[in-house]
Amino acid sequence: MRWIVPYVNFKEQYKIYGKDYTRAFQKVMVNGDFILRDEVKKFEKNLKNYLNVKYVVGVNSGTDGLLLALGALGLKKGSEIITVSHTYVATLSAITHIGCKPVFCDINEDYNINTNEIEKLINKNTVAIVAVHLNGRSCEMRKIKSLCTKYKLHLVEDAAQSLGAMHSGKKVGTFGIAGSFSLHPLKSLSGAGDGGFISTNNSKIAKYIYRLRNHGQKSRTNIAHFGFNSRLDNLQAALVNIKFRKFNSDIIKRRNIARKYLKELSGLPIVLPHFDGKANFDTFNSFVIRTNKQKKLFDYLTRKKIEVFINWPKPLHKQKGLKLNLNKKIPITEKFCKEMISLPIFPEMKKNQLKYVIQSIKSFYLNK
Repeated sequence: MRWIVPYVNFKEQYKIYGKDYTRAFQKVMVNGDFILRDEVKKFEKNLKNYLNVKYVVGVNSGTDGLLLALGALGLKKGSEIITVSHTYVATLSAITHIGCKPVFCDINEDYNINTNEIEKLINKNTVAIVAVHLNGRSCEMRKIKSLCTKYKLHLVEDAAQSLGAMHSGKKVGTFGIAGSFSLHPLKSLSGAGDGGFISTNNSKIAKYIYRLRNHGQKSRTNIAHFGFNSRLDNLQAALVNIKFRKFNSDIIKRRNIARKYLKELSGLPIVLPHFDGKANFDTFNSFVIRTNKQKKLFDYLTRKKIEVFINWPKPLHKQKGLKLNLNKKIPITEKFCKEMISLPIFPEMKKNQLKYVIQSIKSFYLNK
């Protein structure tokens, strides 16, 4: 379908970055700089400085970021890791692939983990909490970190959707022993395919992950242990380095669009997302609303050629193929999955596109 308002406008992005992309592509191709070369090093330095951490390790996806971060902790198989069911399947994949068991905590109104419910799930088998920062909003990290300290648990952050988001003035991905980020094309900072990175202040973890991403090699002739092929591609790093120059201004644009949505859609029978609050700084990787007319509004906006998403219509603990606890009740997660719709939000969004989305939603409710 030819969208009037796409969910993300890759064509407009290319208009902005295309010439720089071409120059970067030519440089990489002419020099044969394909694997773990200068652009990856530059990217890792850029993000290390941005997050104010000691180490950033580029990997081939946010999924592998979680897998390597959790794998580097040396957790006992069968141990329990507390997280949420309202997340992308990658979060649970990483937990199960290292032989651990995900234990589900329900979510808050802001779609992140309900910190008031965590402590009752902790037992002698609990070894870690994976805090998932959704939609560009940080979890309540002070309380989560306090619980991890109290019970001597590892804290790993799934920050795939929330680069730049803050809690109490501190960026996500810097609270725990490691944070994992995605560079998927739908993320606020993205490449032209898959990519990701891990942040940490722990030198032992960093050195281990540097080896893990490259088949366990210390050098070409010295293999310390088995690892993976999970290197951030040098060409992808070059493209992301170009986009990173505008990242801060892109976040400002996303926040301004969010403010406009909040102002214009208030008063309608929909639930709008939180905007900051006392402790948070939101980056709006997604703008999620809730409605008891989810399917009807989704179909209506699609007919109006507005690309919207329902993420995710069935929570992960109800996915039969994953063989998780299908009988467990997680009421807020299950309720919200039937109500959520993600609206288009991207820095290149034109005023007339934003106006069209707003007017279309208003017409759905007010012209009934």
